[in-house]
Amino acid sequence: MKIKESINKAEDLRGKGFFRESLRIWEKIHRYSLNKKDIKLALESLIALGDLNRIIGKFLKALDFYREAIEASEILKDERALADSLSGSALCHKALGNWKEGLDHIRKARKIYERNNDKKGIAFSFWAQGAIWRFGGRIKNSLECFSKALELFKNLKDKSAIAYTYCGLGGSSRVNKKYQDSMRYYKKAHEIFSKLDDRFGIAYSYCGIGNAYRMLNRLEEAEENFNKALVIYKEIGDIVSSSYTLWSLAMTQIMKEHKKANEDFKKAITYINLAEKNFKKCSDPRGLIYCKITKAIIYYLKGEIFKYRKLMRRALETAKKYDFVLEKKYAQDILGEKYKMPPNIP
Repeated sequence: MKIKESINKAEDLRGKGFFRESLRIWEKIHRYSLNKKDIKLALESLIALGDLNRIIGKFLKALDFYREAIEASEILKDERALADSLSGSALCHKALGNWKEGLDHIRKARKIYERNNDKKGIAFSFWAQGAIWRFGGRIKNSLECFSKALELFKNLKDKSAIAYTYCGLGGSSRVNKKYQDSMRYYKKAHEIFSKLDDRFGIAYSYCGIGNAYRMLNRLEEAEENFNKALVIYKEIGDIVSSSYTLWSLAMTQIMKEHKKANEDFKKAITYINLAEKNFKKCSDPRGLIYCKITKAIIYYLKGEIFKYRKLMRRALETAKKYDFVLEKKYAQDILGEKYKMPPNIP
């Protein structure tokens, strides 16, 4: 097996959004490393397997690879590998709702990156911390971390990382009700991703642009961008980001149908059921909260008030359990009738 060629091919595929294809090559590399008792290659492949399983939504499986990589890196005294493993682990914990544990892991990782003067690692740790704060609903902290990451990645002239940081800023700006800023960041990201031929990034930015349009009440343009994102996500085989896109489509459909006084909401229910199915597959509690909130809104609009209150309260209890500030506020404010129904949640 030609290891260098295989690694280069796997990483090229990863960079272009062919995650499952990249994963298959890394699985072969890992088996080869075990057969040859090549511990360093085994460690490298464990981190890659963690990263790729995380990207495709297999968070628990990814955590197992990262834990093994942490143990191996400590035995080998490989600090860079340890920091990378902690970073990946941090993002898995975030996705599973354990965002405070994620913060702890990413801070440990940054200390190691700083000790080794690893500028790219330091920048990535700020990006990851921004994503974790965003998940927990601490938007001011999220924006600060993403802004710091952007400054560092610009110094490194890392175009891909800059684009993903623009996406982070776009998402946090949207929930901060800065919709024009959100649009601007996502469009900047989309331009870079298109030049890099990063399919995942292109889909991700389409979804962000769609959400900015949705919050500006430009629903047709929102729907158009969501559908573009879904086409690419389907090609990639993504179930994580595509589920949030399906949720956004459901919200858009609710707004459209309500405007037309055509309130059977069949399309919205189809979208939300698909999203819910996928969120259950990847154990994403935050995504499931959004599905509960959205289904509850549909019950309200259809006059099924008992079902609405019951489901919205369940969403609220889950949001409290995980200390998701934004989702808790959305559920409380909707129950407290602070929103005009249907609410267009950022």
